[in-house]
Amino acid sequence: MKTKITLLILFLSLTFVNAQHYPPVSDSSQKIEEQSKDIVDAYDRELAMTAKQRALFQLKVEDYLMLRKKIESNYDGREELDALVEMQAQETLDMNDILTRIQMQLYKKIKPTIQPLKEVEN
Repeated sequence: MKTKITLLILFLSLTFVNAQHYPPVSDSSQKIEEQSKDIVDAYDRELAMTAKQRALFQLKVEDYLMLRKKIESNYDGREELDALVEMQAQETLDMNDILTRIQMQLYKKIKPTIQPLKEVEN
């Protein structure tokens, strides 16, 4: 009985210590995850991705949304636009590893409507 209690205390203390090592989910990362899901849903309606493609596609979109956020906060004007153009070109190239050739052709057609380079503010 004493051994079981000791093991239980040890297990609970290790669980508590490990829980302290995970960073809390920030509002920013949660917004990026939600935004990426919306973007992936829009693409998936047109591309009919497999579950594996969808998971990989979403991870890639999240990565590029974070990169976009960094670009927009670090650059202005022409530098920002150039960096965004280069980022979108790289994102498109990276999707070649995830999508089929036919899906890729359609992706390139619909990308400007789903992920415009820069939204114009009124």
